[in-house]
Amino acid sequence: MPPSALLPAGPPPGFPRCGRCPYVRTGPARICVVCARRTFEAIAAEACPVCGQMLDADGSCPNWLCADPGRRISRVHAIAYQSGPLRRVINNYKYDGARAWALIFGRLVLGWLELHARTAPPDLIVVNPTYTGPGGRPFAHAETVLTVAAQEDTMRRWPFGPGHPPAIVKTRATARSASATAKAKRAAAGELRSALMIPDISRTAGRRILVFDDVCTTASQLDAVAECLLDDGRAVAVEGLVLARAPWRRRT
Repeated sequence: MPPSALLPAGPPPGFPRCGRCPYVRTGPARICVVCARRTFEAIAAEACPVCGQMLDADGSCPNWLCADPGRRISRVHAIAYQSGPLRRVINNYKYDGARAWALIFGRLVLGWLELHARTAPPDLIVVNPTYTGPGGRPFAHAETVLTVAAQEDTMRRWPFGPGHPPAIVKTRATARSASATAKAKRAAAGELRSALMIPDISRTAGRRILVFDDVCTTASQLDAVAECLLDDGRAVAVEGLVLARAPWRRRT
């Protein structure tokens, strides 16, 4: 099935005319990013340069990870904040069976790369891996988005990690942290790290890697993935890219 066949019938809620837009099938993906910005809450210009979080009034980042000397992920990029229609459709995609959103999300990823990564492209693009076995997710939501982005990249400009098995895998189910506290997320990240594995080190060694995920709250999970890629996979640098950065509203 071509990725364009995944397009929802009618205009998706909250996004301007996606369902009837000809550029979804024929235009450059950066058009989707520019158009979506009319609806999304943009990352603040004065946001934390490491994680994209809104800074406190004193100019500090409230996210513990950014000041952690043991942090392994260099930076987390975000397309927008997790609010309004973007928050709603990500939830619809992950939990309510609206999997047609993978096409729009994949084009947003591809459009972001075209706009922001051309001067320093990564050597490999992977996902924060999903476990779909017993006790795991019903489907590989992040992998599906990246698969669509790779299919839409008809010129093969971006290194979406072709090959089997994937460059990094999750070997078992771990505690879900979507609605957990920051402290619980840190603990869950340690559990995640122990469940990650690099099947073939030749695919990651010596490479600068970009890790995709749908949502980032503390970046604890992305940091655990980065640790695995750097230590077990011998990558040289790891950054993250997410559709949505959960905003912590400014403390005064």
